[in-house]
Amino acid sequence: MIRGAQRPVVFVGVRVGDPGPCAALRGLLAHTELPVVETFQAAGVVSRELEDHFVGRVGLFRNQPGDILISHADVLVTVGFDPVEYDPRLWNTDPGRTVIHIDEVPADVDNHYQPTVELRGDIAATLGGLTRLLSGLRLSDAANTVIAEQRAALVSIDEDARSHPQTDAGLNPAAAVLKIRELVDDDATIACDVGSHYIYMARHFRGYRPRQVLFSNGQQTLGVALPWAMAAAMVRPGTQVVSISGDGGFLFSAQELETATRLGLNFTHVIMRDNSYDMVAFQEILKYGRASGVELGDYDIGHYAAAFGAKGIRVNSIDEFEGTLKQSLTEPGVTIIDALVDYSHNTELFAQLHHGVLE
Repeated sequence: MIRGAQRPVVFVGVRVGDPGPCAALRGLLAHTELPVVETFQAAGVVSRELEDHFVGRVGLFRNQPGDILISHADVLVTVGFDPVEYDPRLWNTDPGRTVIHIDEVPADVDNHYQPTVELRGDIAATLGGLTRLLSGLRLSDAANTVIAEQRAALVSIDEDARSHPQTDAGLNPAAAVLKIRELVDDDATIACDVGSHYIYMARHFRGYRPRQVLFSNGQQTLGVALPWAMAAAMVRPGTQVVSISGDGGFLFSAQELETATRLGLNFTHVIMRDNSYDMVAFQEILKYGRASGVELGDYDIGHYAAAFGAKGIRVNSIDEFEGTLKQSLTEPGVTIIDALVDYSHNTELFAQLHHGVLE
């Protein structure tokens, strides 16, 4: 089926993050021209050396490069995919096409996910067998052209963000995400909270090792980033740890700064502030034409962090953000960087979301 496809695509999910499946997937990519799209929770399974196979990450939008590639696939190979990551009704526009389900658990069959074949068992062993059978697989010029177009779109999205790093209202959140991406190394653990910033992280942040870029994409749990960073600092000492949240999400678990400083943990937390619950606000605007009950006070992070023995710094420009982040990555203790961001384009951007996906 894969050899006979005109536009095959590999769609990888959360269970490929285990060491064996991840290594086997990389082996498959290294020996074929197959393109790969990640779910949010599979972030990092495509290594830096295999970057040419990566065509984006999907989970909320309907017109990202990865979504476009998946929509045009005539054979879709899902590997370790769990429907909670990205409901098939949102991405499988052609439920009758060929889907090959590779996983250690049965397919969760519904109207929009009906695999033609299930290869159920050890994922690494299955991928290893496929690699032997598919080694040397080359795609048609037409398929490679489409892949190149969508990869160019990924680059264009980043370039546009870098060319508009800030406005009078605050930092461009995409530019801030790209700055984090530039300053951390491949060993870093990046924990992402839920909020408007989470969309920009999913679009713009690249990771090259599994389970080191962490998203809560099932229950979408507010306040998860700070505790995740604390856990990462304990189990991965000596590595960079950065967590990112909004100013509302931060307050869901901010009291854990006491635990973090008492345990002597080292990490950086970035707050993307707009003094509101913006992810709720833009949905209200899109649905009702106005926002209501989403305002948030402009709390003083310097005093708050100091009360727990941490360091809190507010930054007002992309240069200040870069310098403060760079310094925090080399200093011991906990640093909270509070950056005012401009979310004024969110309603326009998030009109591209699937209807009801965040409700």
